[in-house]
Amino acid sequence: MTKAAFIENIRQITSYLPVNEREKYVEYYSEMIDDAVEDGMSEEEAVASLGTIEEISAYIRENSAQSIQSPAPESVVREKKHLPVWAIVLIVLGFPIWFSLLCAVFSIYISGWAVIISLFAADISIFAAGIVSVPALFMVGSLAKLLITLGLGLFCLGLSGLMFIGLVKLSELYVKFTVFIVRKTVDAMKEVF
Repeated sequence: MTKAAFIENIRQITSYLPVNEREKYVEYYSEMIDDAVEDGMSEEEAVASLGTIEEISAYIRENSAQSIQSPAPESVVREKKHLPVWAIVLIVLGFPIWFSLLCAVFSIYISGWAVIISLFAADISIFAAGIVSVPALFMVGSLAKLLITLGLGLFCLGLSGLMFIGLVKLSELYVKFTVFIVRKTVDAMKEVF
C-alpha cells in the first residue's frame, strides 16, 4: 500500500474525530512513514511495518480523547455547576467581611498606581528643572556659578532620563502583575461557578 492510500485510510477511520485530532493522527503516521523511508525502507515496507488498518483503527479508538458516543465537541453539553446552599449562606453572611477585605486589597492596588503616577510627576519636575537651567546659564555672573548651574542642569536631565526608563519598566511589571491577578481570579471564578 502506498503512503497516500494509507493516509487516506487513516482519514477515513478517524472521520468521527474532530479535525484537529484527526490531523494529529495523520501527521503522526505520515512522519512515521517518512522516517522509515529515510532509514532505507521502501514506502510499501514502511506502511506495512505500521500494522494493519484494523489494528491502527483499534489503537486510535482506545487512545483518542473523543469517544464514538460524542463525535463532535459541539454536541457536548456542559453541565452547569450549582453552588451548595451552605456556600451561598456563607457568602451572604460573610459579605461584610469579604467585601471589606476586597475593598482594602483594591485600595492597595490603586495606591500602587498612585505611587507610580507620583513618581512620573516627580520625573517631569526634575526634567523641567534641567530644562530651566539652560536659560539660567545666561543670567549667572561668574564662571563658578555658570559651571555649577550647567552641572546641576545636566545632572537633572540625566536623572530624569534614568528615572523615566525605570518607571516605564515598573509600569510594565505592574501591568503584568495586574493581568496575572485578573487571570487567576477569572480561573478561580470559573471553577466555582
